[in-house]
Amino acid sequence: MSDEEKKTTTDSNKSRAGAWILITIIALLGAAALGWMYANESSAYEDCQAENRQLEKEKEEMNEALSGYIDVTTEDLKTDFQNMLDTYDKLIEKDASKADSLNAQKDRINELMAELKDTRNRSYSQINRLKKENEQLRGIMKNYLYTIDSLNTLNVNLTSELDEKSNRLSQTEEERDKLEKQAAESSKLLAKGAKLNAFNFNTTALRYRINGNTHEVNRAGRTDVISSTFTIGENTIAETGDKTIYMQVTDPKGQVIFSRPNNIVNVSGSEIIYTDKREINYQGQQIDMTIVHNLQGDEIPSGNYAVKIFADGALIGKDSFTLK
Repeated sequence: MSDEEKKTTTDSNKSRAGAWILITIIALLGAAALGWMYANESSAYEDCQAENRQLEKEKEEMNEALSGYIDVTTEDLKTDFQNMLDTYDKLIEKDASKADSLNAQKDRINELMAELKDTRNRSYSQINRLKKENEQLRGIMKNYLYTIDSLNTLNVNLTSELDEKSNRLSQTEEERDKLEKQAAESSKLLAKGAKLNAFNFNTTALRYRINGNTHEVNRAGRTDVISSTFTIGENTIAETGDKTIYMQVTDPKGQVIFSRPNNIVNVSGSEIIYTDKREINYQGQQIDMTIVHNLQGDEIPSGNYAVKIFADGALIGKDSFTLK
């Protein structure tokens, strides 16, 4: 072999060795990458398993917390399904031509009842699903009832759940009516208790002196002014603030004395004419006051006069006086 051939062989061996080294490095890098990806996937898988275990635990805790509800609902569903089976038996007796379709509904109900008897996987979600299917089956049964018993010749008892809802509705309505009645009575008592009370009346007829002062008189022909002094009592539950107190004076002929035709106020839902009024600021405490009406030269007859005092749309006090 010549020197040139030896050199070529050596270069070829070196090239192959370099290629194998490169392949080995790439393989090691690939293995490292696969190991890193496997580690991440394993970690994610473990996290997922931990989350699933936590969810299962929460689900078990929820089902345990709802066990009382589930048990009661299960018994209600069993009773309801059994009532539907009894109803279908009566429908088959009434119309045998629909026995196949009716028996198909009975088979489905029996399947659901079998599920209810299996307590291994009983959960809130399962019970909720069975309740929904119960409602669907009830709707189908009602259609059969309407079709077969269109003349109301078949008297089928309603399901226990329907009866229970009806009874609860009746009880709710009775309780509502009772509460409304109690509220109305309480409102009346409160309104009665909040009503103001006027007492200690002193209603007199007055006449002006030349100096402008007034003095009391007892004759109708000498009367210039009618004055009523009284006390409004303390009331801690009455509404406080600015109030208008109205005085109505009725003469012996039953006519209200007034100076303006628009002297109108609403009392207990009716409009009445008042004689005069006065504004006060009431803060729940006893207050003495006087309402004065100037006759402005009008003559009034002799006899007995009635005086009524109104506030907050209600009569709060009465008085009377006599003029010769």
